[in-house]
Amino acid sequence: MQDEKAHGFTRRSFIKGAAVLTAAGALVGCSPKAENLEEVKEPESIPADEIYAGVCRGNCGGGCFLNVHVRDGQVVRTTARDMPDTQYNRICTKGLTHVGRIYGADRVLYPMKRVGERGSNDFERISWDEALDTIAEKWNGYREQFGPTSIMFFLGSGNYAALSGSCNGAGAYQRFVNALGCSYCSLDVDAAVGFGSKRATGGIDLANELTDRKNAKTQVIWGNNPTISLMHTMHFFMEAKENGTRFVVIDPVYNATASKADWWVPVKGGTDGALALGVLNVLFENGWIDEDMLRNKTNCGLLIKEDGKFLRMSDLGVEPTEGELDPATGEPTVIDPPAVWDEASGTAVAFSETTSPVLEGITEVEGIKVQTVYENAMGYISQYPPATASGICGVAEDDIRELARIYHEDGPVTTEIMMGMNHYRNGHYSAWPVYLVSLLTGNAGAPGAAIGQSEEYLPQLMYSNIAEACYPSDSSGNPCPGQANLLHTVQVSDVLETGKFLGEDLTIKSAYIHCSNPIVTMCDHEYTQNWFDKLEFVVVADMCMTETCKHADIVLPSAHWFEQVDLGFLFSSHPYLLWQDKCIEPVGEAKPDFQIFGLLLDKLGLGEFWNISEEEYLETLLDSDYWRSVGCTVEKLKTDKAARIYPEGDKIAQAEVFGTETGRIGLYQETVTPAYVSGKEIDESIERGLHWETPTFAGADREYRQAHPYHLLSEHMRTHTHTQWWDCEYVKEYEPEPIVRLNPDDAAELGLSEGDTAKLFNDQGFVVMKVAINAGLPRGMISSARSWQKDDFIDGHFASLPSREYNQVCANQAFNDVAVSIEKM
Repeated sequence: MQDEKAHGFTRRSFIKGAAVLTAAGALVGCSPKAENLEEVKEPESIPADEIYAGVCRGNCGGGCFLNVHVRDGQVVRTTARDMPDTQYNRICTKGLTHVGRIYGADRVLYPMKRVGERGSNDFERISWDEALDTIAEKWNGYREQFGPTSIMFFLGSGNYAALSGSCNGAGAYQRFVNALGCSYCSLDVDAAVGFGSKRATGGIDLANELTDRKNAKTQVIWGNNPTISLMHTMHFFMEAKENGTRFVVIDPVYNATASKADWWVPVKGGTDGALALGVLNVLFENGWIDEDMLRNKTNCGLLIKEDGKFLRMSDLGVEPTEGELDPATGEPTVIDPPAVWDEASGTAVAFSETTSPVLEGITEVEGIKVQTVYENAMGYISQYPPATASGICGVAEDDIRELARIYHEDGPVTTEIMMGMNHYRNGHYSAWPVYLVSLLTGNAGAPGAAIGQSEEYLPQLMYSNIAEACYPSDSSGNPCPGQANLLHTVQVSDVLETGKFLGEDLTIKSAYIHCSNPIVTMCDHEYTQNWFDKLEFVVVADMCMTETCKHADIVLPSAHWFEQVDLGFLFSSHPYLLWQDKCIEPVGEAKPDFQIFGLLLDKLGLGEFWNISEEEYLETLLDSDYWRSVGCTVEKLKTDKAARIYPEGDKIAQAEVFGTETGRIGLYQETVTPAYVSGKEIDESIERGLHWETPTFAGADREYRQAHPYHLLSEHMRTHTHTQWWDCEYVKEYEPEPIVRLNPDDAAELGLSEGDTAKLFNDQGFVVMKVAINAGLPRGMISSARSWQKDDFIDGHFASLPSREYNQVCANQAFNDVAVSIEKM
């Protein structure tokens, strides 16, 4: 491919050039002639396709069920396969172009070792034996000198399958990590909404199945663009709309989804929390929040002391009691319930002992100064009347009031949330009030009433036999070492430089990269590239030669999904486990990752921990009463190819008992539990109760935004899933190169026209690419996709623009919290 580009000649340019020449009559030698014709034999009949079951599973969330058509040992095409519930039948551009990935020019076909500088793409072919021996020699040396923690495993989300993929702690990769006893580096993505909403819900699932959309009177898409990002789900919203459900879209961009809305609410990027606080203000101002809800379904009656902690019964002389054993510590839990003021008795009692807690006016209990959670929350919400909220989020005051009225009067309301507000450093501050809008109006836990992300994965994580599948023992019964520690990407460079992690000695010498392309996908490209290059020895297993592969010492060829048996396990858009047949033999010398893990452990003398076949692993993983109760067994999957993870009927999330300490909706938390340990001091005062702040870099009031006036939004593409399908020539016909989209007025002010070249830059870095004009973008916001490799850009790198800086408590890559300047080239 590099040689073709160097000569200015590609398959695409040939096709386009041939079309032009034909139209001009230049290809006269190809014009039809009657003379010199010879009889030719009729072509032999094309052999019938063999059809296998396949799963598209690159973490777009779709998990589409496919027919894989094989002819003469090669995949020739893919088509949609019937789900047990055919409402879930879908296939998209990506699912249709797997042939281009399997047989693409960038496919890694055999093991390779680096012979040039890192990043140079200078490799030579080696055998599997040499690759495995080299890795084993390096790793055994590191293990002997520095311990197994000197090897770091880096996991991505490139393959949501149980055997060779990445399944959030349920995948076979976890067995490999535990057997090796190595360090583990977290991906730290898409974390803010879950982290923030947990403060309200305790982490329970409040998303109904997609087939329930028809039961909603109003459906609100908040921070989601399913027409592009989750196209498999969009028909559920449209069918509900056709049946009379009002369709509301809250998004800063007038995009493909907003174009289908009955009402588009153009919120400023990153200000969703301010909008939600304005809606809450209206709901409370109008008395639209039921008092019984506040008393008995929230923690509003709990009393807060001056130190920010709850007043507990032990503060009032009641001795704590012992509860069940804490599995993490093996010690009994301490039961010391928080107190409320009981209206009927006029005394302080445990929160569970009354149905009439007083919500305000209690200032002191037995000499201890207090305020209620309700007073604390209202003190904050009162700061966001519609006029104030409107000035921040850009939504008109009357529209804020109308949104509040909808949640109060036009229910049941389903609120669909995905990644739009997730990719900001202030994302968790927004998620808490957004969830409260639904929860406090009763729009959760009933047909048509739900909030959250339509990710149907909880049974896989809650009910699978992960302990047996992922934590093996050897033949003598000795348990595997287990994962050693958890690092975050922002900490890796410091660990490599200092040999310390949170004050303890830790030497990292090597990394193994699985299902990931971190040099492209992580914030701050230069930082990621630098810590990669500080590692002594890097191993990357992948299907194609990514930018990350070019920084490896050893590259291993991973089999394509259709070249191995596997189980599609975690999906956003349907409630099924899906069987992956082995459709063809692996191309070249590729091997399934499951087999690669076993081969490596054998070489390291740890093979006893991997003494298990693919089918045995899956049987162990599904060995639970829950999976048997819903009929999810390996035998059923091998026969039927699909099994439903819930009982039949629309799955409705329960909202009676929350995962908070009180089992109720939370408007305050006394204990601040960071998502990562940074060693830095945390300001807990802004984490306990409701708090909102503008995005760190993209906020309109931030000094950084004054220096760099354009908010850069990282968008998804129809043809890529993150960086996957970047290597597929079929989709390059449609989207051949990275572009940046600008509002027409902004473009005119900058002197830019369609097709011009622009440089985006900030204090972090820069990238140069072509311009496209898009009137759907508001002024001051631009958008582009973080789905391209270094060589695709004219200069620079898109991943150099977002900061690696994390919020004080939430470890989350903030892809949308980016501000840049623009310069015409």
